[in-house]
Amino acid sequence: MTQHPSATPEFRQVAQRLRDAVTGGTYEPGSRLPAAAELAEQLGCTRSAVERAVRVAAAEGLVTTRKGSGAYVSRLLKRITRRADDLLRSSRDEAGGSGDALEAELRTLGLVARHFPDIRTERPTHDQAAALLGLKPHGRVLVRETRTFAVAAGSAPTDPGTPIRLAVTYLPLDIARHTALEHPDPGPLGVRGLLAELGHRLTDFSETVDVRPPTEHEAAALEIDPDNRIIQLTHTAATADRTVEITVSVLPAHLWSLSYRWTATA
Repeated sequence: MTQHPSATPEFRQVAQRLRDAVTGGTYEPGSRLPAAAELAEQLGCTRSAVERAVRVAAAEGLVTTRKGSGAYVSRLLKRITRRADDLLRSSRDEAGGSGDALEAELRTLGLVARHFPDIRTERPTHDQAAALLGLKPHGRVLVRETRTFAVAAGSAPTDPGTPIRLAVTYLPLDIARHTALEHPDPGPLGVRGLLAELGHRLTDFSETVDVRPPTEHEAAALEIDPDNRIIQLTHTAATADRTVEITVSVLPAHLWSLSYRWTATA
C-alpha cells in the first residue's frame, strides 16, 4: 500500500526532491551542492533531513561526498550498457573485442574512455583466480589492473573524468613473462589477441555476475561512497587444456546496465 506523503519520513521526501533537482539539471554535473544549512533553507526542511538525504543520494551514486569539502553532483548521470552480443563478439574475436564495445557505447553518450594500467607480478588476491589458474601455494601471476575513466569528448587532458570500471586481469607467468602481455598497452590485438598470437587460442568462456558492497580499495579507486553497490563480473577464458585468463571487473552499479539477449533453438 502506498504511503500518504505526510506519512513518509521527512528525509525521504527531501531525498526525492534532491534526486529531482540533480536529474532535472538544477545542479550541474560536477557542481558543489550548497552547504547543508543553506540547502535546508532552500528546501524548507531541517538540516538533519538534508544530511540524511545527501547520504541517500550518495549511496545511489547521484552525489559524491568529500571529507572537509562537501557534496558534489556526480559528473556522470547516464548509464553505460554492456551488451551480451558485444561480449560474445569479443570472445570470438582476437582483436579489439570488449574494449572496442565499451568505446562504442561511450561514444553514444558523447564520452570517451581513458585507461590507467598498472602491471605487476604478485600472488593473486582473488582466491578463485588462484584455484582456476591451478597455482601452487604462494604461486604468482602477472596482474594487469586498469582503472577506466569516462570523460566528455573533446575534454582537456587535465579533465579528471569519472571512474567507471576497475578491471583486474590475472595471467599465468609461464605464459605471460617476457611477452607483450607485460606491456601497459597491449596494442590493437588486446590481451586475448596476444594470447592467441602466443599459441593459446581461447575456446571456452564463462562469466559470473555478483552484486556486493565495494572493498575499501575499490571504493577509493572508483571514487564512490562505501554504501554504494558494485557489480562484479568474473570472466574466465580457457584453451582446450587450461584456464589462461581471469578478469575481475568491478563496475559502480548506478552507472551500468547489463543487457543479455539470446535466440531459442528449435
